[in-house]
Amino acid sequence: MSDSFFASTRKRKKPGFSNQKRPSKPAGNKRSRDAAADESDNDDQIGAGGIDDMELRGSDVESEEEIQETAAEKRIRLAKGYLEGIQKGLDEDIGGFDAEDIDRDLIAERLKQDAFETTGKLHRRIADKFDFSGVDISTIRQCKGHQLAVTSVAMTENGKFLYTASKDASIIKWDALTMKKLHTFPGARKGVKNFNGHTDHILCLALSSDGQYLASGGKDKAIHIWSVTEDKHIVAFKQHKDSISSLAFRRGANQLYSASHDRTVKLWNVDERSYIETLFGHQDQITDIDTLARERCVTVGGRDKTARMWKIVEESQLVFRGGAQVKEKDGSGTVRYAEGCLDCIALVDEDMFVTGGDSGSISLWDINRKKPVFTYPIAHGINEHESESEGIIGTPYWITTLATLPYSDVFASGSWDGFVRLWKISANNRNFAQVAQIPIAGVINDLQILTTPAKKTILSLGVGQELTLGRWIRMKKAKNGARLLELPVKTLDTELEEEDREEDQADGDDGFLVFSR
Repeated sequence: MSDSFFASTRKRKKPGFSNQKRPSKPAGNKRSRDAAADESDNDDQIGAGGIDDMELRGSDVESEEEIQETAAEKRIRLAKGYLEGIQKGLDEDIGGFDAEDIDRDLIAERLKQDAFETTGKLHRRIADKFDFSGVDISTIRQCKGHQLAVTSVAMTENGKFLYTASKDASIIKWDALTMKKLHTFPGARKGVKNFNGHTDHILCLALSSDGQYLASGGKDKAIHIWSVTEDKHIVAFKQHKDSISSLAFRRGANQLYSASHDRTVKLWNVDERSYIETLFGHQDQITDIDTLARERCVTVGGRDKTARMWKIVEESQLVFRGGAQVKEKDGSGTVRYAEGCLDCIALVDEDMFVTGGDSGSISLWDINRKKPVFTYPIAHGINEHESESEGIIGTPYWITTLATLPYSDVFASGSWDGFVRLWKISANNRNFAQVAQIPIAGVINDLQILTTPAKKTILSLGVGQELTLGRWIRMKKAKNGARLLELPVKTLDTELEEEDREEDQADGDDGFLVFSR
């Protein structure tokens, strides 16, 4: 059951021409218009694929008169403009024939393709193309330049530059091919004023899809925007009241989403250097956020044990309640491990996402279901340590970070068990299994999977001796820095390995069963 969202709904302005008057509407049609709007909104609430899911562009001319417009009317207006744009493009492609001569199938095919790309319905099944057995540890590239633990990494989509952020309040720009340091954005001591940079631990980074902007956030409650091309500070946003825990740029637009320990999500227009709005709903610190192409984002709220999908245009949210319990398999019903905190989240596509938390379980979710589609218990194993009073105690390695290759069947997870693990989602999107584990010493605080224009799939990792938000763990043998690994592709001579070899473990071979609360 969805929680309540905004206390009041806001009407949006309708673009128009300033020299036109608003046409009067017959009073008798109001009920039919309201019914049509309600029916359209209900259809849009279920899933992707509607006309509002596509990147529609309307007129940029603003009316001097504030004309009220419903969500349904906005979709109709944008759809008309979008169809006119497609028709104009087809006119140019086929040599300027009249509209009557344009084949309707061409428009339908273009609409279908655009909708698939925008909504993420066109899945890429690429996990089997990688030769995970051919991963050579010696080929992992490393960069070391931070004094303290690396908390976040971000690579440009062209694969040229890598950014790393650390608890030492600095950001370093690297050449992703040679791993040479190109530029350093230094930090300052805590409490320093009028400084264009961070003055406390940096917790997160995000790069815009056009490669223009780098955003960073940290414990100093500030979001800083940097120029990628000019290596300079642009602007700082300081409206949050607590630490900035996560940042995400919307694909195809310079719209920034920020999550904070003050339990809010804020939206920013980086092109205009302006604040847009604030979203409320979580009952605890927001620990992670992610977004793709649509005007939506997903978050997890720490110990409120909820994941939420925020629908920006509709001004609503969907609430997904975690709290999976790992029970003994002997039928006694004894709860061995309970999920007390959701720490990380990553979108697989516009309709699916994965979450991880302190119980060590990874859950796969569908936005049309309130419970997880599938939960993999104790994904990174058990951490055993000795207690003076109780002897050896085993607790799960909790999931510190998740990263997906969007619109595909591959994602990665990190902890501090000594491995980064790669997973494959099944063809029916109902479960997943481990396909590889790559040894990495240290705490994996951040992950990113990216396919470059050269068709190389690169896994980047932020590794430290400590966790991002605390010092409960200190791994002295680990080295603070970033790691880069190119996932090898199978050759024609490579034999296909056995698929889903970890299915038995997913079913509970370790003696535990998973139950969603």
